[in-house]
Amino acid sequence: MKKINWLSALALASVMTASAVNAAPAPKDPKRHTPQGLYATAAETYEMMKKDPKVILVDVRTPAEWQFVGYTDMAQIMIPSVFFKYDAFDEKKPRYRSVVNSNFVSEFEDKIADLGADEDTTYVIMCRSGATRAQPAAKMLAQYGYNNVYIMTDGFEGGKLKKGEHKGFRLKSGWKVNGYPWTYKINKEKAYLEKD
Repeated sequence: MKKINWLSALALASVMTASAVNAAPAPKDPKRHTPQGLYATAAETYEMMKKDPKVILVDVRTPAEWQFVGYTDMAQIMIPSVFFKYDAFDEKKPRYRSVVNSNFVSEFEDKIADLGADEDTTYVIMCRSGATRAQPAAKMLAQYGYNNVYIMTDGFEGGKLKKGEHKGFRLKSGWKVNGYPWTYKINKEKAYLEKD
């Protein structure tokens, strides 16, 4: 019996080590950390999905972003984690104010039920740049027992370049910049539709 336990522990340790080797480091800003502590780059996410078709990519950007910036049909779930309200500006940033999607978890659970997924499934949350909206979504899911939730640290568009001719443009890494499949043609079967 001890030999079996030792072998099980060894197998578990090797799986955990393999996962840790392929995982992106936590964001430098502690405010962007998640309760799950799981992070992956767009490249790592793409590889995870190729190796395991059960990994579910969740795009938490807004319908306007999907339409005008593009999206990937590899995302099985499309639900905004926040909505932008055009009645006022954000007090801290030069943009419209955002409001958390209070139905995010219930809408997420409806979608995963359709996919035959559950709390043990691996999910990767993708927003525009990797944390601003993915992190709150991961926090909401953690409160409901979803512990196998990664954040794509470079998001769909990636980070801003800090110098050079294209300074400020989102051309640093990310799903789109890395050349992974994306399109402007929204799949009606997956698209998020607002409910009255």
